[in-house]
Amino acid sequence: MRSGRRTALLCGGLVLLGSPWMRDPLNEARPDTPLMSLVHRSLYVPAWDLSPSSEGLAEPLYLAGNTALIILLAGAALAPRLLARGPASQGIRWLAAFGAGMILSLIAAMASWAVVKADGEQALMFFGSPTDAVIVNFLVDGLVFGLLLGVALAAVFGGTGTRAAMSCIRERSSTMAPSSPDVPGGVVGSTTPGDTTRHLCAAAYTDPGFTRRVVEDVLRDELGAVAPSPGVDLVPVVRHSLAARRLHRARDHRLVAIYLLIAVFGPLWLVFGNLAFKALAKASRAPRRVVRGREPVDTAAAARWLVGTIAGLLLAGVLFGLFLSALPLSGPWSWLAGSYALGIPPLLAVIGGGVWAYWVMAQEELDVDKRLRESLRRENFSPEAGPEPGESWAIAGVQAVAEAQSGNVTVYSGFSPFVGQGVRQSQWSLSLPLLPERPGTPLTDFDTWDVVERLRARLREAAVRHATAEPPVDGGPSLAALEVEDRVFVSGTQITGDRRLLPVLIKAPVARLSGPAVRDIALDPQGTPRHCLAAHLPLWGGAVVPSQLLHIAVVGRTLHLHCDRHVLTPLRPDLRGVDLLPASLTHAHRAGLLLSALRRSGGALFGAPRAVLGDAFREWGAPRRQRREREAAKTDPAFDRGARLSIREHAMSAEYLDHFQRVDAERAFAALDRHALAAVRDFLDEHGVDTTDFRTQTQTILNHGVLQTGGVSVVGNQAVGPNAQATTTKTAPAPAPQ
Repeated sequence: MRSGRRTALLCGGLVLLGSPWMRDPLNEARPDTPLMSLVHRSLYVPAWDLSPSSEGLAEPLYLAGNTALIILLAGAALAPRLLARGPASQGIRWLAAFGAGMILSLIAAMASWAVVKADGEQALMFFGSPTDAVIVNFLVDGLVFGLLLGVALAAVFGGTGTRAAMSCIRERSSTMAPSSPDVPGGVVGSTTPGDTTRHLCAAAYTDPGFTRRVVEDVLRDELGAVAPSPGVDLVPVVRHSLAARRLHRARDHRLVAIYLLIAVFGPLWLVFGNLAFKALAKASRAPRRVVRGREPVDTAAAARWLVGTIAGLLLAGVLFGLFLSALPLSGPWSWLAGSYALGIPPLLAVIGGGVWAYWVMAQEELDVDKRLRESLRRENFSPEAGPEPGESWAIAGVQAVAEAQSGNVTVYSGFSPFVGQGVRQSQWSLSLPLLPERPGTPLTDFDTWDVVERLRARLREAAVRHATAEPPVDGGPSLAALEVEDRVFVSGTQITGDRRLLPVLIKAPVARLSGPAVRDIALDPQGTPRHCLAAHLPLWGGAVVPSQLLHIAVVGRTLHLHCDRHVLTPLRPDLRGVDLLPASLTHAHRAGLLLSALRRSGGALFGAPRAVLGDAFREWGAPRRQRREREAAKTDPAFDRGARLSIREHAMSAEYLDHFQRVDAERAFAALDRHALAAVRDFLDEHGVDTTDFRTQTQTILNHGVLQTGGVSVVGNQAVGPNAQATTTKTAPAPAPQ
């Protein structure tokens, strides 16, 4: 209401300034200085007259003034809506209001010049001679009046914005963003196993960037490894990504045809079309008043704004055509600017092309929505029912993903070996001298693999016990869903020459090793490939997956344990919108899809040439690139065959989406540490090893989560351990996602 009164006040001031009642005072005022003369002349910009005499000498003045006043009033009416969406900073809003006034005045001045120019040379002579230079006078008047209008807009609307509207809203967590019509703020109901896979399949259709990375960096990398992740089935994800890629390419080819159609009639009009689509996208977003959840689409309000915006754009297109036709252009320059025939053919091309582009995007929105509702809602989802790949390279890529998912080898690229396991939360390590429990008593011999087998068996027994019995009596998390596996990690630059991992130089590394091969690697703790016993515990339906990666080594008379703790955080909220879809297509949902298609049409249309050219160059260069990579793989012993991308990590959020997700992940790590250390302690007791120091160290780890070596426990600046002589280095754990 307050903004409406300010708008009415500003519009009334413009009408009064240009009215006949202000004409006499302006005519009588004769400034003496050149600067004041410019200001005085600019005040005639909005001069209007409802019925100017066709014989009056001042008719061109009123012709220009009427045109300028209409544009100024329309701009003043739209200014509050546009400025209210700006940042909350008052200084930025003042600058935005001032700049809007300048641009609005210049547009009005140029439109006035175009109208006067179309009226004939005699009308132009009223504003000076030679007539070719009259445009300069209009520009100067528009610029000077824009300074005045910008100051007025800044004074009237510079203090408005989103801050006042948000001040009455209860303060929210810094990790929660205001609701958006396009980005879901959370999932519907509780999460269940398989939801992460389903959400990634849906993301293939809704996020072209995600689809492109999956196809180009995973499926088309014939010499690189694939990084699997716990808690997700990647095979249906890559299948849906291939299907979505085909849809995106077909859409882009149709949009390129529309783009070229507009360019044929006048390349400069592509700029007008781009601005027009941006204006329509702004108008299609009806004002939203709530921040808790998703507000139903107000189609009536959006329709009103769209009708007004379309009318304004048509008027702007006509004026733009008149302006261009008034320029002294001929030949190819006239075609480039689209100034021939008063600009009507290129304007019609923009209108027709825009409607066609919107129809293409609307069909895509409806098609994708149908696919999501019919096959990717929770009650309809079947991982085995995904679309089949068509190309030979796609079939080979899907097969490689399936093999990696069922394999036990991770070939990494770069520094961190644990690609696909998520962000590192913390780590701990300890080294224990293997001394007999009583002096003179011999130890029972054992090696690394004996410890691994005992630890693996204990963790699996705990999982079976929790799955078939009551919840843990100690109040810890249930380990019923625990997955335990032996996994080998090796750098992609260090496997050349190892026939176990790379049997053929010009093929990708193997994804699975035999049991004896894994045992040999575990018994060689200083070799290039390293063995880890991995324990994964999917939580929240697989949205959060803590992983304990334990490296065990018995070297001489010392037992070394090193534990890395990683966690896969939930997927980004914008990738989970499939849970918000209705079971059937309602009228309100259909209206929302059509408005979403309108908002996306401009970006898709004017981004289509780049997308099509990029795809064409990639397809054209793919054979040559593959030949170069094969040659390099044959001759370069350090050729990197590691996984370049983890699909699950690429899509995960940078933070937990719920406080208790972090709490549950920390409890899971504590439970896994407790079970692992207890299993190692019992194993050492059975083999006659003195575990006194081990118990002290493990108790410190369980209580404080410290890193430890030998008999020294580092807690803050304290060292705990009787007669400890070994040194230790503490590495600060990386902070868990907040």
